[in-house]
Amino acid sequence: MKKHRVLANMLESRRREILALARSLGSQKEEPMRMRLKGGRWFANFKNRGKHYGCSLQADASNERQAIINLGKLLECLERGENPRNLNRRFKELLDDYYEWAIGEGEKSELTIRDNNGRLKKNILPAFGELVIKDICQATIKSYKTDREENGATRSTITKELCIIKDVIALANPAFKLPKFKRWVNQGRKESEMLAEQDVVQVSELILESSEKHGETYQKVFNLMSLTGLSVSDAVNLRRSQITRDGFIQKQRAKSGEKIVAYLCDKAKAILDSIKVTNLADADKFFSLPGNKALSTAIRRSFNKAGIKASAKSLRHYAASILLNKGRVPKDVVALVLGHAPGSKVTGVYLHAHKDTIRQGFKAFDGSQSVAKGLSKSV
Repeated sequence: MKKHRVLANMLESRRREILALARSLGSQKEEPMRMRLKGGRWFANFKNRGKHYGCSLQADASNERQAIINLGKLLECLERGENPRNLNRRFKELLDDYYEWAIGEGEKSELTIRDNNGRLKKNILPAFGELVIKDICQATIKSYKTDREENGATRSTITKELCIIKDVIALANPAFKLPKFKRWVNQGRKESEMLAEQDVVQVSELILESSEKHGETYQKVFNLMSLTGLSVSDAVNLRRSQITRDGFIQKQRAKSGEKIVAYLCDKAKAILDSIKVTNLADADKFFSLPGNKALSTAIRRSFNKAGIKASAKSLRHYAASILLNKGRVPKDVVALVLGHAPGSKVTGVYLHAHKDTIRQGFKAFDGSQSVAKGLSKSV
């Protein structure tokens, strides 16, 4: 009898702890949690962050102790930011929720959503589509990274895919975190492999032959990109109204919405001046092309034909490096030209300093008056 009384006291104590936890996790009105019997089984009945939880506690009327234990597990999951009901869903079942989140709270641009959709269909869904969310762990992510590297994917590509995976899983398990990787097999193009001016000239000639119908337009867009640092989308969709009287390009970047402020040099002005209005329905637009993908493919194939491992994005690296090394333009200004967010670390990836630039910078010490007198005499 004494043993049953002790057990009853333990259950009552546990019940009070759970009630206190439920109140702390409850709605703003602090509505207390209630366990209720329905059809001879125990169910939870409480609100957490505005959502009602009336799920079964997997215990019948005679097993109140197990119901309390399961209720405690449920509350612990909610406290960690997990939703047990969503953890049993498959990865592919969360895609509709992901697109809804991306358009709204995620604030993803239309171009980013379209690119992410391509990555999901091509690489992510074949690997994760049928997996249950609760079964996806850091080991699963590491295995995916290894497989993608074996297929030749670069660090940049894999990182973008992992961010998509994390965003999808976070809809069901906000506590999920990606593992940290110390080693990457494919880092992408190295500094010594960056485009030289003769590479750009060579590929500009090759891209003219890439399409009978659009070859000339492709060449003009290609050259404009190399002279302004614009992306394919921003160059193709450039409008006359986005060119100021003093020769500046002022527009928002299609991918991020950040402001772009680039200047048209004489060569870039000559390209735009040579373009006649052909589409009267949209006379403000410089180029009339069916889409961006065909141009990106033509640029990549032209680089491959020239024996150069590069893509359309390499032209942004090229333009940024020209501004740094020949124009002596500060990093923050280059970021404005490329349309990067203020203080973004991404800009540093685009800057490839030549030794001449570094040498020129260090010559400032020779003219400095702060050098010790004894040292200046010896020099």
